[in-house]
Amino acid sequence: MPVYTVKNAKTEEYMNMNCPYSELKNFLQENEEWSQVFKMPATVTGRMSTHRMAGETWQDILKKVKKSSGRDNKINV
Repeated sequence: MPVYTVKNAKTEEYMNMNCPYSELKNFLQENEEWSQVFKMPATVTGRMSTHRMAGETWQDILKKVKKSSGRDNKINV
């Protein structure tokens, strides 16, 4: 279930709500002093870089692109 962050305009209090979106909408309609705060979702990253996770085949493709793109390319391999 998603977690929504809401803020009370009067008290500047923040609260996390773990509920379906329909319940959030009902809560906001019934409690006009509260409003939803839009934030970026939390992300979980691995320990490896995306280049390493993509594998050797992707590295080979990047090397070919870098080789044929000219001297002033900025492709990191």
